[in-house]
Amino acid sequence: MKHVEKTISFRAEAEKIDALDCLAAAKDRPRSYLINEAITNYIELHAYQDALVRKGVEQMRQGRTVRHEEVVERLKRTGRARR
Repeated sequence: MKHVEKTISFRAEAEKIDALDCLAAAKDRPRSYLINEAITNYIELHAYQDALVRKGVEQMRQGRTVRHEEVVERLKRTGRARR
């Protein structure tokens, strides 16, 4: 698959740009490299979260649920319940 690049422009607080430039210099990478890494991480994280939500909704539609009280009881048995 051929990678086609596009240019985008956006506004950010000056402090964020300065911090980004410091990180880029420390890593000996261009600013655009770090921005692309951040975008990739954002997309992957939110796609993962979206998939989990969709899976949960589908399980709920299938009636595969556990009552809140049962979850609390299970957590208490494992010692992981909030106090």
